[in-house]
Amino acid sequence: KQWYQRRVAITAGVGVVFGTTCAQIILIQFGGYAFSTTGLNWHQWLICVAIGAVELLWGQVVATVPKSVIPSGMRLGTQPFTQEEATQARMLWMRSLKRVQHQIRVANAFKKAGHERNRRLSLLAEASSNSLKSSPNDASPAHWWTKKSSESDIKLKGMKPASQPLLEEEDDTNV
Repeated sequence: KQWYQRRVAITAGVGVVFGTTCAQIILIQFGGYAFSTTGLNWHQWLICVAIGAVELLWGQVVATVPKSVIPSGMRLGTQPFTQEEATQARMLWMRSLKRVQHQIRVANAFKKAGHERNRRLSLLAEASSNSLKSSPNDASPAHWWTKKSSESDIKLKGMKPASQPLLEEEDDTNV
């Protein structure tokens, strides 16, 4: 029974490695624009396989070295953290988290300002195009989409009158 379980485990392991290898080959050779890849030639494939084989062999060498041979000063992860180290790690984590939160707030502020400016410009463009569409000599019926916007309508919408330049810089000190 143990022999059968080992054989199933080995077969499953080989299947995973084979499936992963096939998926990587397909993605590299045929991924194209979707995965930002270009196909490799045979020389490049051989170099990739050689690097992978060397890495696997090196992993086996490292795994076979007993811990008693490695000097205690070179061992990593064998001693638990002290309370001071744990506190310092938490402080660094919290500082990093605060920085990320601040960056997100700044990005959202820029995004909001951009949306607000785009909204103002689109309203201004709409008002300008409406004022150009209707003329006093036009005999067509006045509809809301052809109605000429007055300066009071524009001020109510928070826009500048058409007499002012379109792309004049605004005072954004209160934003």
